[in-house]
Amino acid sequence: MAQYQQYYGAVMPLRLFTILVCLCFALPSAQAATQLVVYTAIEPELLPLYTKAFEEENPDISLHWVRDSAGNILAKLLAERNAPKADVVFGLSLNALMRLSDEAMLEPYITQGLEAVSPQMQDTAEEPVWTALNAWGGAMCVNTEELQRRNLPVPAAWNDLAKPKYKGAISMASPLSSSTALLNVNGWLQLWGEKKAWKFMQALNKNIASYPNHGCQPCQMAAKGEIAIGIAAETCVNVMDNKPAALQIIQPGEGIGWDFETAALLKNSAHPEEAKALIDFAVSPQAADIAIEFGFIPSLAAKQTAASKRTLSLFLPIDPEKAGAAREAILKEWGKRFGN
Repeated sequence: MAQYQQYYGAVMPLRLFTILVCLCFALPSAQAATQLVVYTAIEPELLPLYTKAFEEENPDISLHWVRDSAGNILAKLLAERNAPKADVVFGLSLNALMRLSDEAMLEPYITQGLEAVSPQMQDTAEEPVWTALNAWGGAMCVNTEELQRRNLPVPAAWNDLAKPKYKGAISMASPLSSSTALLNVNGWLQLWGEKKAWKFMQALNKNIASYPNHGCQPCQMAAKGEIAIGIAAETCVNVMDNKPAALQIIQPGEGIGWDFETAALLKNSAHPEEAKALIDFAVSPQAADIAIEFGFIPSLAAKQTAASKRTLSLFLPIDPEKAGAAREAILKEWGKRFGN
């Protein structure tokens, strides 16, 4: 220090020089935020909202999103299991997440604030591995102008979609890549049983114009008038900007398939404490408000609205664990029958 004082002595007092030297060493660590690698299937429109809400409360953590459809995210995680790149999953369907649980790829964690979550949206295992952000259910996205142009009636029930007059008027994502498509398949299997449900899907297949990869694409196609009916979810319409007045949501009264968006800590996460902070955020009022804004059903019981309770009343009695265990068999059967 003496040599520096001798050099700077004419222009800088020792105390001031010492403070500046300390600041030079302190600033880099104070400014550097930990980057958390988050794998997600959340719609792109929502990611900036989650980022802003979380990082305002956690300025020392920076979120790096890796987004794709649920099936692709699951495949990516399985492929990387021996050399993990993600710290945490946030916004992956419970059905897909159950595969990671079966493969022992998740670290148990009891979320802070779990007591405020609806009981039906909690992991009841002795060592819970997932936390629900929200729930969503299947629906038809119907372009009434396009139906009128094709001289077709507005469908009211799932079975209507299997009628030959709707040939070429319907789009649905492939359940091989889309959790939204798979939740509808699970709903039909629950509603009618395997034999009748596969018979329905065989008839529906004859009417399908395309099977895109992403769950909300059918609703986007219906909004543009490219097809008349998209099989997807109510939330797909709610996230749209400038959605046309002709686009209607129909949730058939006989019941709908559903799933949860979940968060979970991955084993061997490079930043487990920061990952836990994001999982805790999943059950925060801020996360619940984002869910409500876009038509999801928030996991926080106190935040559920009349509209979300109505949608909940249409949920079919699907067991998430059984559905998760049957996932591979269902997808194999789908691929064998339809190849998409």
